[in-house]
Amino acid sequence: MTSYRQIEANRRNALKSTGPRTEAGKQVSRRNALRHGLTAETIIGTLEDADDYRAFEAAIAADYDAQSAVERELVLRLASVLWRLRRATTMETGLFEIQAGHLHDYQQSRQLLLSSRDIIHAAFGRADSARVHAVSHSAAD
Repeated sequence: MTSYRQIEANRRNALKSTGPRTEAGKQVSRRNALRHGLTAETIIGTLEDADDYRAFEAAIAADYDAQSAVERELVLRLASVLWRLRRATTMETGLFEIQAGHLHDYQQSRQLLLSSRDIIHAAFGRADSARVHAVSHSAAD
């Protein structure tokens, strides 16, 4: 359970937190919910074309004969959800491609590391075996 002192300290700290003060800070803060676009209030982000969305929405609306305001709202909501699912699929594909690139780079660097290790072992392995051979001969003498 939170103590009275802690509650008072929280209240004092909350008074210090006033959010962004400059216009630039407010603009940044305003876009916090748009980081990935899946839960954004606006459908169209900066990387998408508003005309494409309007055409998509019109195509979805044309498939349904909405009679009431609720039906029209549901059709618009359907278009919004389908648009977001397309976006999510595109993002997922992009993330998998990025991950595949990282995996490929890792495998290439790992292969290079193994190749350089073979070279080092080949170069120093011969020197070590020659030294061991020389030491065993001098110990026998």
